[in-house]
Amino acid sequence: MKVNNSEVSIEDLSKIADIDNIILKRRNNGLLLSDYQISVLERFKINYLNFSDFRSLMYDIESILNDDYDDELDFVGSQIAELIYYKDTKKWDIIKYHIFLFDYIFLDIYLVLYLFF
Repeated sequence: MKVNNSEVSIEDLSKIADIDNIILKRRNNGLLLSDYQISVLERFKINYLNFSDFRSLMYDIESILNDDYDDELDFVGSQIAELIYYKDTKKWDIIKYHIFLFDYIFLDIYLVLYLFF
């Protein structure tokens, strides 16, 4: 594939974006979180395994943000808020389907382009 008149492979794009770090994965407690989100939560001593739903996790994130604002924690909070929104609407099945694709099927070119451009 050509990007900015340069030949780029999907493997190159996936390395640049660090897909493994940003992809949502189902954790032992049933929550869908990326490795990046977990690393940010751990910096603030939030153990995601103590939570069984996104709302209680979001409550702790908001409590910390009220006392000590951090851009990365706010970003993770907004991602979790978005998942709460999708879970509360009929769009949750679409999200679960895309997570299934990420977990079990190699990224196709459409998803790579969507994530990077």
